[in-house]
Amino acid sequence: MKIQKDNQKTWLILLACTVLGIYSSSCHAGANQLFTIDASSFKQSDGYIYQEIYLMIQRNRLQFVQAVEGYEAEYQIKIDLINRDSLLSTTSWEVVDRALQLEDITPRQKLPDIVVFTLAPGKYKVDCTVTDLNMKASFTKTLSLDLAAFPEDNVAISDIELANRLTKGEKGSKFYKNGFLVIPNPEKIYGPSLSTLYYYSEIYNLEPGDGEYTVERMILNDSKEMLNKLPSKTRGKAGSSVVEVDGFSINTLSSGTYYLRIIASDNDTKETDSAETKFFIYRPDDFTGEKLAVRGRLNANEVEFNAMTPEELDEAISELKYFLGDSDWRTVENLNTDGKRQYLIKFWSENDPEPGTPSNEFRQLMLDRKKYANDKYGLWKQAGWKTDRGRVYMLYGEPEYIEYHTHDPGTRSYQVWFYDSLEGGVQFIFVDRNNFGDFRLVHSSKEGELYRPNWYEEEALVRRP
Repeated sequence: MKIQKDNQKTWLILLACTVLGIYSSSCHAGANQLFTIDASSFKQSDGYIYQEIYLMIQRNRLQFVQAVEGYEAEYQIKIDLINRDSLLSTTSWEVVDRALQLEDITPRQKLPDIVVFTLAPGKYKVDCTVTDLNMKASFTKTLSLDLAAFPEDNVAISDIELANRLTKGEKGSKFYKNGFLVIPNPEKIYGPSLSTLYYYSEIYNLEPGDGEYTVERMILNDSKEMLNKLPSKTRGKAGSSVVEVDGFSINTLSSGTYYLRIIASDNDTKETDSAETKFFIYRPDDFTGEKLAVRGRLNANEVEFNAMTPEELDEAISELKYFLGDSDWRTVENLNTDGKRQYLIKFWSENDPEPGTPSNEFRQLMLDRKKYANDKYGLWKQAGWKTDRGRVYMLYGEPEYIEYHTHDPGTRSYQVWFYDSLEGGVQFIFVDRNNFGDFRLVHSSKEGELYRPNWYEEEALVRRP
């Protein structure tokens, strides 16, 4: 679906303001582009509603100041919950975001956050204020909520939460929900740098038993006409309430406004309910006649991978293991030489943050990190980027700081890497199990990484007979 030409310029400006974090006279209320706010409702017991409020902070709009090591931005989030002009509650917290150098901060970086309320049905207003404590400036957005009670008997479906990332996880993160870590996308914008739309929803009041339920999903255009029907899913009931999570590629959709509609049906009672949510596709390439600066010629990715030998392609493919899920990795690993070449070109082209420039900045960043990891963490005949520390460095870059525990009494040597700018602050712990300099990852608080809270007793302490 192409946008009408008369509306293209206006739509492009509005989307660019949000996607790129631009602050100029072209952006209506540009200051408020510091953050985005959204909400989703889920069923709670006794007729209450589990109400989630999502925020997404535009990192490059924060003011970073010189710190002891690198730079720091500090901001406060305050949520006022109002019902019929009465202030019900105020919730506030402060966040410190750190960067080693200002060049590391880009318009594509977003800082998600979430707050949860248990509410009775009714009308509410949420005033969200984000204060940049270094800039001493505050920005406020208001969200109106009209909450209706979920049915207690008939099949019902929750709101659909759109996500930037969705993986299986364990409790401990504020983004954890029913076995999943769901990183929200309150902007609801997808495109070249976010090519998979993930969603989370819940289905309630299925009739107990051994029967089945069906989920149908469809993509609608801005006029709510069906464009595409995704494969339907029929599953056995795991209980009266189930979680519906999935993701799908948006690569075939051009810039515009769309809706995701989900229909849940109990195959035993024939009851159905549906929910839908709006999302946006933004592709800068759709708004220019010059699709790429290198149109008609090989781009940087094609030049690099067409010149590789089969052995070099094997190594380049092996680097992707850090970025792919297990299923995708098994498929890619078994491609023939030409298949690997084409997959590499496609992968790095789709992950090029500035496709109109001669080089792929993300690819170059990974090559630079790989070289550093090889120089720093190489071990005997094992390349540095293939070690545990090398892998973490490849994925997340230089930690803000490292604690070295080399001569602690009664322990093996271990290191603690701190990434304060990731997910509000995460750690990676590496232990030299055999005293040969082979530091293995034994625990991390980062979502999706190895989680072993008893690592110190199990790995670091030296057991005495």
